[in-house]
Amino acid sequence: MKKLNRLIILVMLILNTLFLTLTVLGKFDSNILVSLSLYIIVFLPTIIKKIFKIKIIDLAELLFLIFIFLAQLLGSVMHFYGIISWYDSFVHFISGILSALLAIYLLVLFNKYNKKSIAFNILFMFSISLMIAAGWEIFEFTADSLLGGNAQRALETGVRDTMKDIICAFMGSILIVIPYIYKLSENND
Repeated sequence: MKKLNRLIILVMLILNTLFLTLTVLGKFDSNILVSLSLYIIVFLPTIIKKIFKIKIIDLAELLFLIFIFLAQLLGSVMHFYGIISWYDSFVHFISGILSALLAIYLLVLFNKYNKKSIAFNILFMFSISLMIAAGWEIFEFTADSLLGGNAQRALETGVRDTMKDIICAFMGSILIVIPYIYKLSENND
């Protein structure tokens, strides 16, 4: 899986460099800051591992890289958000799935996972998923306010886009919670 993660990073860096170069040459219109930030973001798991001295399993890194590929590279750099009407909802749905998985990983990582505490685990998954979704919306709002952007499309929709994004993330987390409940109930029989 390490090789797959490295391959995904390499592909993202190559594509990002291509679109950044095309933007600088005036052949494509992408946000240069978003493209530049990708060079740091793809290495966040490695940076976190070194700074905080924690082990991040390869699967968690893979899920992170897939999300960054979908959200930042395809969505922002390559304009999928503007080209495909449902793409933003899709990415927020995927973020709900990934953040629910992250919640379980965090419980295990900090030795707080107890398969008998089903209600707590489910509440924790929903809480982490909604916290990440709300945190992202706060980030978008702040960036729009400070940089004069319109990522939340607040000019056209008001709060509708923010709520849709959070609901999509919540639905994604439900997609993880249901099989989780089923698996645990199956194991208890």
